[in-house]
Amino acid sequence: LESFRKEDASLADLSFDTISAAAHNAAMCHYNHNNEPTPGVVSNNSMYLVDSGGQYPDGTTDITRTIAIGNPTQEMKKQFTLVLKGHIGLAQARFPK
Repeated sequence: LESFRKEDASLADLSFDTISAAAHNAAMCHYNHNNEPTPGVVSNNSMYLVDSGGQYPDGTTDITRTIAIGNPTQEMKKQFTLVLKGHIGLAQARFPK
């Protein structure tokens, strides 16, 4: 992702160190493989999370994606759907002035 971002000459820097996590590590906030004795491995029928971003003259990006590798279980689908519903709920929330 960093190499891809660097193709854009307006990239000033990364927003933060990219988070790349699989399975149970994907549930850890700001996971970093340096905190683990052995880095997690992407395996079939698990979830993979990548969180990355770049700093540009017009703003800073933060993009998070969760991807099912193989066939997600019903529990994975349930958890993914609950997070999605939370995001939709927050996007539709109206806050007082």
